Amino acid sequence: MSSSNNLIVNKSKPFLGKVIIPGDKSISHRSIILGSMAKGKIIITNFLKSDDCLKTISAMRSLGAKITAFNEQIMIEGIGLNNLKKPNKTIDAGNSGTLIRLLTGILSVQNFSSTITGDESLNTRPMRRIINPLVAHGAMIDSNNFKAPLKITGNTKLLPINYKQDVASAQVKSCLMLAALFIEGESKFYEDIVTRDHTENLLEYLGYDMNKSEHEISFKGCQPLIAKDINIGSDISSAAFFIVAALILKNSEIKIPNININKYRVGIITVLKKMGANISIINKRLDSNEEIGDLIIKSSHLKSLNLGGEIISTLIDELPILFIACAVSSGVSKISGIEELRYKESDRIKSMEEGLNAVGIKSTSTLDSIEINGGEILGGKINSYGDHRIAMAFSIAALISKKSITITDTKNISTSFPNFIDLMREQRADIYEL
Repeated sequence: MSSSNNLIVNKSKPFLGKVIIPGDKSISHRSIILGSMAKGKIIITNFLKSDDCLKTISAMRSLGAKITAFNEQIMIEGIGLNNLKKPNKTIDAGNSGTLIRLLTGILSVQNFSSTITGDESLNTRPMRRIINPLVAHGAMIDSNNFKAPLKITGNTKLLPINYKQDVASAQVKSCLMLAALFIEGESKFYEDIVTRDHTENLLEYLGYDMNKSEHEISFKGCQPLIAKDINIGSDISSAAFFIVAALILKNSEIKIPNININKYRVGIITVLKKMGANISIINKRLDSNEEIGDLIIKSSHLKSLNLGGEIISTLIDELPILFIACAVSSGVSKISGIEELRYKESDRIKSMEEGLNAVGIKSTSTLDSIEINGGEILGGKINSYGDHRIAMAFSIAALISKKSITITDTKNISTSFPNFIDLMREQRADIYEL
């Protein structure tokens, strides 16, 4: 999938009616990985067919899984936990930090060696956070100064994992959990700041026995995964763009059905409500061991906020679009404890600060914080630095901009939200691809 290199977006009419958001990205990755290691056939519904998630399908195929797509579903003929095969070439993770980090855990405990790499952007991102704890338990990983490509010499004799959180990252936790699936004995995972639990939820759904408390999880390795069909809720990280659009566009009211409202993912809703957002969640239910609900959003007058602490980990991917909400709120907002943003697809603090200032919103930053003065978005030109969330955030900002906003280097929108532009046009947004 690919999209245009640049976008021009103009002021828009209100957003109204229903918006159907694609499946959750995090769960789409995990459903392919764990489904491939279950024994038997699995049908996955509402899978996100983004560039990143398609790379995960390709990676698991290279390890022996049989995966086919038909209509809007994915079918996996899982090969079982201990039947992965040596790939015949380097695994390409593309732009996906989730894929490279999760798969490294699995590859480290196989009876074969492998190499995994990514695109130019991914190969600049930090991998020390997974390499060090894996190596401490017996893994053998060569890297480019703790960056990809990663050359992994498989070792089936890793010690049981004993993980105490160093950085609040579901990717790190999940990487080590996936390694522990192959390790004899009990592994334990402790988090001071609890991160999203999609890996644990899906493991339990596929019949894996584990002990869970709020901050600690433990389980014994080498249990079989039971093949069961998976229905994926829609992605709140993608929905966040349309949530903020409806909030800031006068006279808007939209419904977004079937959203994953996992308690570790709804920080964006919690924070927007504190800012005065009119957001309701109805029809809550459980599906494939994840909580799902329908959102109703009405345009609102937003006020500034001072944000930091544990809630940051529940909305780390939504921060760029939250910055746009802050940009049009009354007052000065300060968001701190966000250094992790500097190590995403771009340095998102720098990218957003530069972009906000370019469109007339005064903002300043430190290493781990940003301060945004609410005001009027005037228009201008933005470099998204190939970062899908930066590109989409400023596309939403343009909907209320005095003049048009031109956004460059936007091809990577397809890594997470391939039909973003189509959905914008369904809402009558004035958006052009160049």
